[in-house]
Amino acid sequence: MADEEKTKIETKDDDDEPDEYAENHEEVERLKAAQAAMAARSGIDNMDGQAPQYTPPGHEGETPLLEMHGITKIYQVGDEEVRANDGITINIYNGEFVAIVGKSGSGKSTLMNIIGALDVPTSGEYLINGRNTSEMTDDELCEIRNDKIGFIFQQYNLLPKDNLLDNVCLPLLYAGLPKAEQKERAMKQLERVGLADKWMQHPNQLSGGQQQRVSIARALAGDPELILADEPTGALDSKTSRQVLGFLQSINQDGTTVVMITHDNSLALEAKRVVRISDGKVVFDGATEDYAKII
Repeated sequence: MADEEKTKIETKDDDDEPDEYAENHEEVERLKAAQAAMAARSGIDNMDGQAPQYTPPGHEGETPLLEMHGITKIYQVGDEEVRANDGITINIYNGEFVAIVGKSGSGKSTLMNIIGALDVPTSGEYLINGRNTSEMTDDELCEIRNDKIGFIFQQYNLLPKDNLLDNVCLPLLYAGLPKAEQKERAMKQLERVGLADKWMQHPNQLSGGQQQRVSIARALAGDPELILADEPTGALDSKTSRQVLGFLQSINQDGTTVVMITHDNSLALEAKRVVRISDGKVVFDGATEDYAKII
C-alpha cells in the first residue's frame, strides 16, 4: 500500500469509525492534565504537549533496547502536510511488556512501522541496542527485522499453500539455517503453542485463534529480542483473545520484550506499561495501574 493510501486510511474522520475506534477527547484531556501535573512536580518542561519520558522501576541507568528521540513522520496528502508522528520520544527496555494504544488516526500504526524497521522517520532518531537505524543499510535493516524482531499481525499473514511447519520455518529459512535445524526449532515453537500435532495441516484447516497461535510460533522461531504485535486479537472472539493475550504474557515472563499495538484500552490494561498516542503525540507514558486510574 502506498504511503498516501496508508495516510488516508489512518487520518479519516472519527465520524466514519465505530465508537471503539473513535478518539475519546475527554479521556485524552484527562491524560494530558495528569501528565502535565506530573511534569510540573518533577520540574520538567511540558511546553510541547508530550508526556514526560518514563523509565520503569528497575531500569534506571540501563541502556534501552529501543530508543526513540523526537520521532516525526510527515506524509504529503495533496496540498496538506500530515504529521502522523510529531516529536515522539520514548525508551523501551529489555523485558518490558508495553502497550502502545491509540484510536484511529492517532499515529500508532506509523509508529509501529518505525519500531519494526519497516519505515523510517522524516526526522528524529531511532536506535536499537544503541545502533542508529538511520545509519544502517537496507541489508542491515533486513537483518534487524529477521534476527531481532518477531512480528505478529492481526490477519496472521500465513502462507495458505504451506503447512504449519513450513510457515513457522519461514524466518529461519531467510536466516539461512540448515533445514534440520529449521524443522527442530519450528516444531519446538508449535509445541509451545499447543499445535505440534497439527504440523502437517494448512492454515485454512484451522480456526482463527489457532492461526494466530501459528503466527506467534513463527514470531518466536528466530528467538527474537522483541515481539511486535499489531492488534493481535483484533480478528478474534473474546475467549480466544484471552488465550492469545495469555501467550503474549507468558512470552514476556520468559524474558522477551513485547510491544503490543492496540486501539483497545481493555487490552492495553493487560500490559505492564502503557504509551497512549493521540494526534501523533504521546499523551501518557507510564505504569498501567496509573493509566487505569485516569481513564
